[in-house]
Amino acid sequence: MATRPVPAQVLLKNVLYATDFSARSAPALPYALAIARKYHSKVFAAHVISLSPFPKSSLTVARQAIAGQAVREAKVAMGTIEPQFKEIPHELMIRKGDIWDELAAIIAQNEIHLIVLGTHGRSGVSKVLMGSVAEKIFRQASCPVLTVGPRVRGEPGTIANMHTILYPTDFSPESLAAAPYAISLAQENQARLYLLHVTKRGADDVPAAPLKIALRNLIPPRTELSCDPKTLVESGEPAQKILDLAEELAMDLIILGVKPAPALPGASTHLGMSTAYKVVTSAICPVLTVRG
Repeated sequence: MATRPVPAQVLLKNVLYATDFSARSAPALPYALAIARKYHSKVFAAHVISLSPFPKSSLTVARQAIAGQAVREAKVAMGTIEPQFKEIPHELMIRKGDIWDELAAIIAQNEIHLIVLGTHGRSGVSKVLMGSVAEKIFRQASCPVLTVGPRVRGEPGTIANMHTILYPTDFSPESLAAAPYAISLAQENQARLYLLHVTKRGADDVPAAPLKIALRNLIPPRTELSCDPKTLVESGEPAQKILDLAEELAMDLIILGVKPAPALPGASTHLGMSTAYKVVTSAICPVLTVRG
């Protein structure tokens, strides 16, 4: 098993906090601010007003009135959260258009290194019909995405002083893309790193020893960690095993490598919930996703 290169340090100079001002977005802001304080980052707080229900060619008075009201409400909401930034360098942005297109432009224009956002636990028919903005973002973003789901508990400050990190991998190229971040963050925070592989085969059929060796070999030689990484091999449904272990071991962060968005728009939402989506929306701790 080839080892992965490890960056000297995770670069988090520019952080994008994406918000729709809903109850699911609010809990993510303290995490963005905690990261900014630790890494001396600038935070870009962005809200995108989506006019997707209206045809792009439509410039009716009603559409213009609704858009104008949305902008006014967004400005008030931005003014409400701005005092939380205090001494942190920041920029507030209100855009109109397709949510992902506008966020992608902000990422490119400002060299964003990390996106922080909240998400909900939508599933079943509502997900099929409406999709997930969070999933669309973490599958298309060129930088890592930190999501704070509805079940996250604990103090936001733990993200800046984490003690335990869970890195699940199936050894695919996509999942291995997250390994450098898991290792580097474990180094920087002197955190215990748990390396996990979940197989769907029965427990008696799992070749645990070779898999544990493969997990251990993901750590490059001469990598200095504050404590030996813990290798875990489990059998069962991957998302549920990840969630159960995160709760059992009181993880501060889960780091996942994820597949890029499928070629067909909306395809991921019609194939049932992905492992990444289940983990992101149900984990008790924040989840850092890295697109493979």
